[in-house]
Amino acid sequence: MNKSTKGFSLLELLIVVAIILIIATIAIPSLLRSRQAAHEAAKNMVQSGHNPLPTIQFPAVQTIVGKELGKRTELPPVIAIPGASGSWDKAGFLGTQYNPFDVGTPNVENYKVRDLDLPMGVDWSRVDRRQSLLSLVDEKFRRMDTSGILENMDAYYQMAFQLMHSEQAKKAFRIEDEPEALRDKYGRTSLGQGSLLARRLIEAGARFVTVSSGNWDHHQNIFPALKNDFLPELDRAYSTLLEDLQQRGLLDSTLVIVSSEFGRTPEINHMAGRDHWPSCFSVLLAGAGITGGRVWGSSDEKGMFIRDNPVQVPDLIASIYKKLGIDHQKEYMSNIGRPVRLTDDGKPLEFLSV
Repeated sequence: MNKSTKGFSLLELLIVVAIILIIATIAIPSLLRSRQAAHEAAKNMVQSGHNPLPTIQFPAVQTIVGKELGKRTELPPVIAIPGASGSWDKAGFLGTQYNPFDVGTPNVENYKVRDLDLPMGVDWSRVDRRQSLLSLVDEKFRRMDTSGILENMDAYYQMAFQLMHSEQAKKAFRIEDEPEALRDKYGRTSLGQGSLLARRLIEAGARFVTVSSGNWDHHQNIFPALKNDFLPELDRAYSTLLEDLQQRGLLDSTLVIVSSEFGRTPEINHMAGRDHWPSCFSVLLAGAGITGGRVWGSSDEKGMFIRDNPVQVPDLIASIYKKLGIDHQKEYMSNIGRPVRLTDDGKPLEFLSV
């Protein structure tokens, strides 16, 4: 990545984790707290920096980044692997043209992003004629459209045509070009191959890539599940990603975040699992010039509440914006005519800037 470009590109691994135990020597674990203990509300909070409201769908951080910083190359600026999983991942009142581009899971044989190639028997001259005809038809509807739907559709069509034309973009998605040994090192799992694809996309110019991993909601039998499956997969993918980025000279200009929407209860329930606990949970940050090898904050002896240096979710989100060169106090006008700041009074964390 060219370090002269504005701000940092951002690679976020949003992983719905029960508890994070993997701490790399160059990473900072930090203790967060929030008031949201239900999945959907907590995901909205962690992804946007706002407590959810019934009248407003707040835009996710990645979509703000895409809108504010725009495209660097022919790739979409915001990409989700395998895809946006809910409203919390999307652009909300900004409009669907800022939603992440979904690419599916690369951990399949003969992986391809859907619809990047022309259908059999159709050439570009035929596509151009169809596009011209579509523009003529749309023009009449556009005069009557006051909802912005056609504008959003136009943005999607334009992006689709650009991707189909772009050999650079298609090359970025060709994960099969990676050495087999490196693919094995990341792990032949959805998280492992997703992390490798994320590195390729960041290297090719994407602004913000999210890799999601589900099924971490261990209300029962948490210990064998974590030990045998979930933690080894995360450990392998995360450590290899950091090493790979560093070897390619990308880590200093890329922020890697591992986060959940909340933590898990310190007590074990009657089904040998842990339940939702937003009062104390961890997030890992690495790269982007952050001095590593530190732990920010500590919990009480039971891991139930934060004892010192608590971090509110809006503060973390404001810190991300600051790293990217985005004014975290900027206001947008929402769909109900209400001015909305990028976070709920978040204040950037000074320790992340050194």
